[in-house]
Amino acid sequence: MLKPLGYHSLFIYGGESRFDNMRGWFLGNGFDEVIDQSKFIDPEFTGTWGVSDEDMVLRAHQKFKKLHEQKQPFAAVMFSTSNHSPFDFPQGKIDLIEGIPEKSELNAIKYADHAIGRFIEEAKKEPYYNDTVFVVVADHNIRVRGSDMLPVKLYHIPGMILGGGIDAEKIDRLTTQPDVLATALDLTGQDLNYPVLGHSVYSDQKKDLVLMQFNDTYALRIGNKVAVLRPEKEALTFVYQEQKMLPAEHDEEIEKKALAFILTMNHLYEKRLYK
Repeated sequence: MLKPLGYHSLFIYGGESRFDNMRGWFLGNGFDEVIDQSKFIDPEFTGTWGVSDEDMVLRAHQKFKKLHEQKQPFAAVMFSTSNHSPFDFPQGKIDLIEGIPEKSELNAIKYADHAIGRFIEEAKKEPYYNDTVFVVVADHNIRVRGSDMLPVKLYHIPGMILGGGIDAEKIDRLTTQPDVLATALDLTGQDLNYPVLGHSVYSDQKKDLVLMQFNDTYALRIGNKVAVLRPEKEALTFVYQEQKMLPAEHDEEIEKKALAFILTMNHLYEKRLYK
């Protein structure tokens, strides 16, 4: 979508990009460049999953500076690794949380936050900060598991968009991953048409809905109603109250909408209609 506007696209990852076929996926879907562990020279720290998040963000920072100096617009994806077992991160970077093991999920998250903060601090010193939309977002909670058929509360994640000229405000309405992408694109100021199944939070077309997936279980939440679809089984409708999924009568409208989202996304991807 951004190629006609001259953008250079890149994926930056501190580990081996052959893992989970990430390199093949990004290059196969139009990205221009992949920077992975093999391209880091003398990193400060290397753990089980690759170089540290700080090594990754500082390498990205240098790359972004260079691209901006060359007047080359860019779109980059950076993937953090510290919040994965065995939770390796360099010592002496954060004040460890008392009462829990050093190598733990919460300390790893705190280190990831530290690395993101370091990146933003460095970026703010450079001209490219004012010309860039930064998106910081998770994919889901630490572990997506629970007693409910689909643990909705574990899909409630933090997201932050910042950059030069973006005023501080809190968006507290139901928002889904495609909305985050659409909002970031909206903030670039480009007049774009795109096959994203979501809308900018600043758009009149924005709907209060959430798309969720857990293995081969798919769900669509609209308001407090949740439709759940599973292979070879009937669709189910729940009401989400007090962070619990309560069985409800079938709502064919929301169940059909959930199926429509799945089929449409699959069609767009298989036919490469996003290009």
